[in-house]
Amino acid sequence: MITGLVVLTTAVTVVAGLTACASTSDSAASSSPPASPTAQPATPQPGQEGPVMQIRLRIGAAEASARLYDNATARDFASLLPVTITLHDLGGREKAGPLPRTLADGQGQSSYRAGQLGYWAPSSDLAIYYREDGFTIPDHGIVMIGEIDTGLDAITDADGTDTLTITAT
Repeated sequence: MITGLVVLTTAVTVVAGLTACASTSDSAASSSPPASPTAQPATPQPGQEGPVMQIRLRIGAAEASARLYDNATARDFASLLPVTITLHDLGGREKAGPLPRTLADGQGQSSYRAGQLGYWAPSSDLAIYYREDGFTIPDHGIVMIGEIDTGLDAITDADGTDTLTITAT
């Protein structure tokens, strides 16, 4: 009989403790403000999941900061850093320049956003888009490897013979 009472008392204590823990977590969860929709990152396109590395782009005294996406082409690009390339303007929408070697090719796409960095495999060029004009990238597409966080105007204002130095931060 005493053993039965001890078991029953222990069971009641355990259940009471679990109920208290559950109600504490429920009340804590319900008292927390809901996450702001702007606090959530935008849904990335395939091959653009999360940043893999922060980088700095410098043209003369002007600087931009960017982050690389987590894809094979971006990781291969990161292995080149630091790198310096000479930029030229293409169509008033992008600055591009040849990389010292080809990169691991990835899934190309036909669209871009201002501020994105892309890799054009046919000529091993880095492209930095600064204006959207509805241009569709031809066959093979461009592999997006990152995007500018701040300082896009440093890229936009560069003239046709500026050198761009990219380093890891």
